[in-house]
Amino acid sequence: MTAKQFITILLASLMVLSPMAVTQLRAEDTDEVTRSLGLSGEDVAAVPHSPRPASLIAENVTVIDADEIARLNAHTVADVLQTVPGVQVDLLQTPGNIVLYDILGSTNRHILVQIDGVPQNFVSSDNIAHIGSIPVQMIERIEIIKGAASAAWGSALGGVINIVTKLPAQETPATGIASASIGSDATSDLRAEVSGTVDQFGYYLTGGKLFSDGLIPRNDVDFNHGFGKLSYDFLNGGRAVLAVDARDTDAGISESSRYNFWETGMVRYLNGYLSVQYPLAERLTLEANARGGRRRTEHMIGNLVPSPGWPNPFSHAMAREVYQGYEAALNWGDASRGLKAGAEYEQTGVVQRELLRETPYDIDTTLTRYSAYLNGTYTIGRLSVLPGARFDRFNLLDDARSGTLGATYRLTDNTLLRGYAAYGYSMPLISSYGSPDGQVPHKLQQIRTVQAGIESTAIPYLWFKVMLFDNEVWNIQTLDRYNVLHLDEQSREGVDMEWRTSSLHGFMLSGGYTFMDARDKKTGKQLSGGESGPRHAVKGALTYQNEEIGLTSVLTGNYSDWNLTTVGADSTGMLVDLHVTQKLAPSSDRSPELFFSVRNLLDTKLYQYDFRPAAPRWFEFGGRLRF
Repeated sequence: MTAKQFITILLASLMVLSPMAVTQLRAEDTDEVTRSLGLSGEDVAAVPHSPRPASLIAENVTVIDADEIARLNAHTVADVLQTVPGVQVDLLQTPGNIVLYDILGSTNRHILVQIDGVPQNFVSSDNIAHIGSIPVQMIERIEIIKGAASAAWGSALGGVINIVTKLPAQETPATGIASASIGSDATSDLRAEVSGTVDQFGYYLTGGKLFSDGLIPRNDVDFNHGFGKLSYDFLNGGRAVLAVDARDTDAGISESSRYNFWETGMVRYLNGYLSVQYPLAERLTLEANARGGRRRTEHMIGNLVPSPGWPNPFSHAMAREVYQGYEAALNWGDASRGLKAGAEYEQTGVVQRELLRETPYDIDTTLTRYSAYLNGTYTIGRLSVLPGARFDRFNLLDDARSGTLGATYRLTDNTLLRGYAAYGYSMPLISSYGSPDGQVPHKLQQIRTVQAGIESTAIPYLWFKVMLFDNEVWNIQTLDRYNVLHLDEQSREGVDMEWRTSSLHGFMLSGGYTFMDARDKKTGKQLSGGESGPRHAVKGALTYQNEEIGLTSVLTGNYSDWNLTTVGADSTGMLVDLHVTQKLAPSSDRSPELFFSVRNLLDTKLYQYDFRPAAPRWFEFGGRLRF
């Protein structure tokens, strides 16, 4: 069966299901279509750059909130994303280590990662953001946009991972949490937070340390982090926020006695921002923010037996960035009819060096970007039309023009249809690494996408969402085994599904399935998982929650078929994790908690390369104290 036949059959099935909308849901499930995106009501904005309620978002979005993160006993954002349908994390090993990831076949360098509006991508280091170096303690929710989102966000060909941090606790001068855990191979996670509000001033502070000897050889981690936020609430309803975020990771990445090499890495982040939201009139709000900081990464490789693709025995690559950015926007209207217009400026000083030898790839330059965007919402009855446009001007790259046109239609009170078409981009490599003549093609990596689907609670006790996608991408920069740069053109089409049942005697099932057919547009050849992500991926979870006894347990499963033919690959398998949390005083909101996790419960042997396997079965115990 071809991908087009599969999608046609699935769409026909959904057309049969759509008229089956009923109103037999229990009272607490009547707003499930809205709450499915992690929101509490129709007047709450989901994504800062797209101020719309859940029923007015045309894109394929999944939201994970702080409660879900806590149930997973997660350490970093990478731990959380491996449970999200449509997102693939490349074989989690020791927590806090460097990992690769993709969304619906788009690799990490095409995905924008932001924390409170501050980009985390290294412009000089393949445009990658290190999600393994983002702790979860400070996170209120993670919003994952699965597909092109450049009209609102800029360089976001493959999607956006938008991280929103916690606000200061209200109505108390001080409250907090202390947490500690210990696991296999001295894997320990120590963290704490304190938060409160006095009059109009609020504060939130958190910090911690994640350490491990390495769950696999040469995979040790030493990760330290701290985050602080101060807020001031204006009497007219506005708010100002000042925050600082500091993180540093030293990690062993991998080694191989068979191929005679080892590699280690280092990542440093220091970010700060000031944001202001200020109402100018009843339906008009000014948003302004300023951000700045430093990013640094180093990658060291020792190759004792040089090969044609890597003739040098040792390499020590360093990339450093100093950046600043400013943005101002006006929000007019309400959730049904509104307009957001904004302008942005960003400057990034980039230094890239090979510290052990002279190469033609070293750079020392400044990248500037001027941007303007306009996004709107217009609702007529059950139909909402959602247009957007953006223009980005770079000093070193081609100008970028992005656009989107989306729509949602509320078929019934319990069923929503959504879809959009978009044209977007991601930034190219700005260094000459891999270019035989030392020249970098400044062509933007681009995408045309169409997505459409349905979200419904029409079937009693079941919420589901299905999105079909058809993407064409071109000017995609890839490096072959000899580190020569190529520009590829690909097509990716498939389906992304999510579902969740209502709770029955404390049990709830949730999961998702993603199918993707990815092909080289020039040859028609089907691409392997290493080039575009897995062809089939299934994720599921069985959750049990009993508030009377204070027990919560989550059993997660993650199956993927990477469709690899690489020698030494074992790329199809199921990873299963178990997380159990017990409140010692179930009736108290501040009860101490004990938790226990077993990861890779089945001890599955899974790897894309035999020198980089998934971590074996490992155990972790810990506790949380609230005050």
